[in-house]
Amino acid sequence: MAITTPTSSYHTTTRGTKLHYLQTGNQTGPLLLCLHGLGGSTDTFNPLLPYLPSDYSTILVDFPGFGKSPLTASPNTISIANHVADLDDFITSLQGPSQPRGVVIIGHSMGAIVALQYAALRPETVKGLALLGAGRSAAGIPAAKQRMLDLAAAVREKGVAFAADLATKSNFYEPTPERKADPKAQEAVRNAVLAADPEAYARTCEALVDPEHKDPKYELIVAPAVFVAGDKDVISPVERSQGLRESIGGKSWVEVMKSGHQPILEDIEGVKSAINKLFESINST
Repeated sequence: MAITTPTSSYHTTTRGTKLHYLQTGNQTGPLLLCLHGLGGSTDTFNPLLPYLPSDYSTILVDFPGFGKSPLTASPNTISIANHVADLDDFITSLQGPSQPRGVVIIGHSMGAIVALQYAALRPETVKGLALLGAGRSAAGIPAAKQRMLDLAAAVREKGVAFAADLATKSNFYEPTPERKADPKAQEAVRNAVLAADPEAYARTCEALVDPEHKDPKYELIVAPAVFVAGDKDVISPVERSQGLRESIGGKSWVEVMKSGHQPILEDIEGVKSAINKLFESINST
């Protein structure tokens, strides 16, 4: 049965994490999961939903402390490894006896990091990856690590509005006579970050640079993967996507968008084209 209006549900993992998710498309079709980045939510993917294949069961997930997923009281619950474990549990719960095997994942920023980790853990399960503004562990990069730790501390001291104001700059680029960011896109990012739980935001900043967060064995990833990179993305430059592409074990390529770190908001046509190419590759294998 096809769902045209996304339905809202919750799943509690075996670890006790309560995940909110939206489901749309064909309930009995293969799974297509969308994972947001730091400060995002299921809303990140709203502009993209009309362009996703209707024969898939499309699932949009809120990470803990973002969107409608509550933050667990225990202070050590947010880590990249725990996100991957919860995703593994969640996907297993979604795979009914008549459900086609395999899953396609679209991840933005941190969501792309989690998707890559999961794809290395379960290469037999992942059938395709669309990785927007993808990154890797910054735990071993002192300047990047300190930046994230300082951001976590500032959010705890000044509130999440500090991060929201910063995101309107860091997710975009300095204006020039030829090009400037859309104020509506900047406001959308600001509002998204403002909606986040401040402690969840701070803990997630710390998780992204935690020494326990290491890059996976990218060569284990054999599914087709498209890296979607903004030509003016200062958070995850095109070169980072190119480096990741070279590490992937299967077919992969980079599509460059006319955007900063928010390609869905700034270049939806480019993102749509990149994802269409991914599904063409999936369907040809």
